[in-house]
Amino acid sequence: MRLFRTLSALAVAGTLALSTAPATAGAAAPSAATAPAASAEHRAPGIYISPWGSAHVRVSAETAAWLSTNGVKLGAIAPFVIDPDGLGFDMPIGSTAGDHIDAQGRIFYPGGMTLDQASTGTHVELEPTWIRLVPQPGYSAGITVNGQKISDETLIAYTTPAEVLANGRPTLTGFMLDRVPFHVTPEAAALTAQWFGDGLKADSMFGTLTPRFDYVPA
Repeated sequence: MRLFRTLSALAVAGTLALSTAPATAGAAAPSAATAPAASAEHRAPGIYISPWGSAHVRVSAETAAWLSTNGVKLGAIAPFVIDPDGLGFDMPIGSTAGDHIDAQGRIFYPGGMTLDQASTGTHVELEPTWIRLVPQPGYSAGITVNGQKISDETLIAYTTPAEVLANGRPTLTGFMLDRVPFHVTPEAAALTAQWFGDGLKADSMFGTLTPRFDYVPA
């Protein structure tokens, strides 16, 4: 029952956040070609899900193999912290970390990730970072390649409401979503092929996200 209430509250929060955004007929998930104009909006306060927490991203075996095969190194932009083996990272969440649900139905996370290919000197920064609630749940980010900003926001990986709900469970201090699967978008597949000569496969498993939302300090 507690899990149902917290997940319901999350859905309501996302709906409230979305209701403050202008309505757009036929709105689609953002891509490199349709990303919204750059602004300072992601730094403005919004609705918080919890005051404290953390989230862990772990890439899939398929993504790990792609990184290894193409000599691409995954890195983190603070406050993200890379895993010791370079195949995942931690990021703080909650009002104390400065993230929130904005007017576009996104949870803002300060920090980001990088992709580096030594053989070509390609350096990609994925920042700022959002977890989208609507219209398509997923992970989106701004994109900078070799110092040139090419997108204010592109949907990198997607999930579904059913996958999110199937992985929720209560904890002693709040609730968590345990290893929610995220899949590579066609945009991310095309962009990685362009940057590194060999792209991630569209709809393949990018990795999992495990956010933990706490209501008392851990």
